[in-house]
Amino acid sequence: MNNYYAYLLRDLMERNQIVSVYSDAEHPEDFVVGRIEQVDSEHFLMCEFMPWGEIEGYRVRRVQDVFSVLYGEEYEERIRLMRTLSERRIRRVLPQDCSLEGGLLQAVLRVCQETQEIITLEMGMEAFSGRVKEFNGLYLTMDLLDYFGNRDEEEIFELRDIGVVQLRSGEEWMYRRLEKWQASEAAAQGKAEEKADENHDSDHIS
Repeated sequence: MNNYYAYLLRDLMERNQIVSVYSDAEHPEDFVVGRIEQVDSEHFLMCEFMPWGEIEGYRVRRVQDVFSVLYGEEYEERIRLMRTLSERRIRRVLPQDCSLEGGLLQAVLRVCQETQEIITLEMGMEAFSGRVKEFNGLYLTMDLLDYFGNRDEEEIFELRDIGVVQLRSGEEWMYRRLEKWQASEAAAQGKAEEKADENHDSDHIS
């Protein structure tokens, strides 16, 4: 069955179809809609859309979790129309000539590591946001961010436990803004401390 969905998603990708994918067995009524960017036997990368056609984010999901795929129906056709009316273009995560050596998941992690892109891992009911530090065929090490965008801690994850890798969504945009704010606050604090030191030195009598 997994091979069937990998084949189907690859075919729909090549036909540039907008698809609805059901992959949450605990909530079988939930689905995501978007365009497939890349597929291998274990994972697929999709640019996902909001109901009004705007880009929601890019996510890598497991083929093994897919239990239904719909396309060519009214909902997908309306999304396709809304995409033609949208001013925001889809930006590929992977270069078209990108090597999938090691698999799609590792290819995405490699690009995110090189570009220092913030990603969010979904693992069951938990989510972790941060940057890729290093990875191999079994494990991923991430520099995590805390609730307010500060660098928090380093944590190691097993690749097989990762349900979703999310990037360029509102979540990651929020963390980039928080990081920028934290950096500006730290710079302002540093300047204030330098000014205080200068004032202290000017009051010194030798």
